[in-house]
Amino acid sequence: MTAPDFSLSTLLWANATRHATREATVDGTQRLTWAELAARVDNLSQNLLARGIAPGDRVALLLTDGTPFLTVLLACDRIGAIAVLLNWRLAPAEIAWICGDAEPALTFANPRFAALLAEAPAGEIITVDEAHDPHGAFETLVITQQATLPLPALAPERALYMMYTSGTTGRPKGCLQSGRAVATSALSFALHRGFGPGERLLSINPLFHVVGMQQIAAMLACGGCSVFAGRDDDSAAVLDLVHRERCTTTSAFPTICFPWQAMNPIRDGHMPLTSYTGGAGMGRPQMYDFIEQEWDARVVGGYGQTEICGFATFIAYPDMLEHPRSIGWTLPHLQMAILDPDGSALPPGEEGEICLRGGSVMLGYWRNPEASEAALGHGWLRTGDLGTIDARGLGYLLGRAKELIKTGGENVYPAEVDAVFAAMPEVADAGCCGVPDRQWGEAVKAFVVLKPGMALTREEITRRFKGQIAGYKRPRYIEFVESLPRDPIGKLLRRELSARPVTPDQAA
Repeated sequence: MTAPDFSLSTLLWANATRHATREATVDGTQRLTWAELAARVDNLSQNLLARGIAPGDRVALLLTDGTPFLTVLLACDRIGAIAVLLNWRLAPAEIAWICGDAEPALTFANPRFAALLAEAPAGEIITVDEAHDPHGAFETLVITQQATLPLPALAPERALYMMYTSGTTGRPKGCLQSGRAVATSALSFALHRGFGPGERLLSINPLFHVVGMQQIAAMLACGGCSVFAGRDDDSAAVLDLVHRERCTTTSAFPTICFPWQAMNPIRDGHMPLTSYTGGAGMGRPQMYDFIEQEWDARVVGGYGQTEICGFATFIAYPDMLEHPRSIGWTLPHLQMAILDPDGSALPPGEEGEICLRGGSVMLGYWRNPEASEAALGHGWLRTGDLGTIDARGLGYLLGRAKELIKTGGENVYPAEVDAVFAAMPEVADAGCCGVPDRQWGEAVKAFVVLKPGMALTREEITRRFKGQIAGYKRPRYIEFVESLPRDPIGKLLRRELSARPVTPDQAA
């Protein structure tokens, strides 16, 4: 006897029944109710079956964020196909490698990304334009009803999507998530945040990344509406969208939100955003203070991974003030532990690897049993992040195990150094990494972005570090730069920093 099916499709059909006439998505000029979205998903599912797409077949998405992306994802879930979420920021050779690994039978692609598929074995390509042309190839598929074909019998733990990791340890790995895991994470997320049918999400995180995916899944869980920002919208246009559509929640990049401070974000005495999700464990960005104090919105920080369907922990703003380095407590469907290299649990306060288990852990990595065993072999998801847990169950992130700096036999966690810079009013952004050192093996090098009109010398930075952290943790080299390399969800790419040359004039 198999367990009853539970996936994003379950949530979709529940909303189509319970909230049929409420808005489900707003995408440019197109507005769809839950009933309309469900009908389009049903039509696309039937057309995919008619094309011979079977359970387990891969269907790639190279799309901008919006209703078509969500529709294809839900149609894949309905028939048991695996959606391969392609990152349009990658180079053609990288897209080609992923397609060669995933072997999609079909690819839905936006014309603006056509050059990315030039070298890729992408299967049949269906064009999806952004104008929702009623005569376009995609719109024809979602509005045309086929003779009803029987839906295939599906395994409860079937994969819903494959999201490729950033490949910091070599070739990217295809992280497989089941529909059940995604739905479980979405329900837990929505419950924790107190979301209901009146929620309106400003969806601005790329849907090929887990943060954006978890956000729209949470709207499916609560019956709220996903409002998609345009691919080419700047900060001003996004702020206008927030007010026009009365968006209530978001998890926007700092690069989007920082400019809002100078753009009259409160209009007619009102800011519709009532909650904001950000990162945690690396200090408290000044933007969070602005959101709480000026917008009267609630900030919730969190920590997560692709392999756990997004955020695994949350911490509210008052707790951030009291515990500025904490990543918070786990969501109800998860457990967190600190394990040693042998997989044994460590007591509160001891440093080790952050590990998680529960209903939203990945199935494994596509066609990579060795990596899957390394990540899941102890019965926990081994995150590769170092941290501690205190007696209250609060987690603390120390940094990536592979980013740990070893200098003179001592461990330096980059997050500790970054946090000192975060408290400096002249600093807009900063990050550190380990660089080779003849005497100590490695030394700490910091990269600093100053705010416009601000000045800060290496000597002054060194003076401020004294008394803040141990001498061996202080930067030996400091390079002033205009920006830091970050991925689409704001994660600092320390590997790129460590590859940059060290010169004598950077000595602190």
